[in-house]
Amino acid sequence: MKQNEYLLIDSGDGEKLERVGNFTLIRSSPGSVYPKSKPELWNQYDARYIKNETGSGSWSFVKKIPESFSVYFSGMQFKIKLTPFGHIGLFPEQEQNWDRIRILSKKKQNLEVLNLFAYSGASTIACLQSGMNVCHVDASKGMVEWARENAGLNQISDKPVRWIVEDVLKFVRREVKRGKSYQGFILDPPTFGRGSKGEVWKIEEDLPALLDELMILCNSSPDFVILSCHSQGFSPLTLERLVRSRIKTTGEFQSSELTISEAHKQIYPSGYCSFFSRS
Repeated sequence: MKQNEYLLIDSGDGEKLERVGNFTLIRSSPGSVYPKSKPELWNQYDARYIKNETGSGSWSFVKKIPESFSVYFSGMQFKIKLTPFGHIGLFPEQEQNWDRIRILSKKKQNLEVLNLFAYSGASTIACLQSGMNVCHVDASKGMVEWARENAGLNQISDKPVRWIVEDVLKFVRREVKRGKSYQGFILDPPTFGRGSKGEVWKIEEDLPALLDELMILCNSSPDFVILSCHSQGFSPLTLERLVRSRIKTTGEFQSSELTISEAHKQIYPSGYCSFFSRS
């Protein structure tokens, strides 16, 4: 089996230390308010992302790093790019959800899945590799192109997928009017965002409305729902209650923190998740 090429080495004092392919990166991590576990490991790095007062930031390079390169992680190839926002295109805390998709595929085939706020497409790829049909939606044209590149890296460009650049809520409401139906839903909404035409997304106001629309697409009886977020004021239980209150069929609910195991056995907190699977 091919070895993973991503490793979270350590975190603390508002940052995280990662090994990504052949490069060691330091990136901001506002939730890491605890001290570093292994401060002696932080002296050698190839690039560091430094946030500024406006919320964006820039990279400081010690070593030349290609504009983009690929790494293998959790059964998939990922295009890596050091963006001005500090993202690199890989979100390893979602690995437990990719595993859930793979387990679901052993029970159910050819599910119609709607992946919203789909970013660089790892969940889409996990679904396609597992024999599901996917509608991949993100408001950023650049991120949808990135996801398509990742599909190419994984040699699944010919799989049944629709790539949609659109405001998520607007697109879903149009799907309702078209009478479309889906059996699975994957959502990782931001706290705040803007759609392709300047539409404003606020998670506290818009997530409940979005879930209501999704339930119309499945008659309140989805085969599965994966809802995750990284927003303050939310928790695994909050997400579970949001999902549970709208589903009319029986099944298993799970709620948990999203985490990443560090090299030295500490656990890195990285968001929240609720998962539903129909009986």
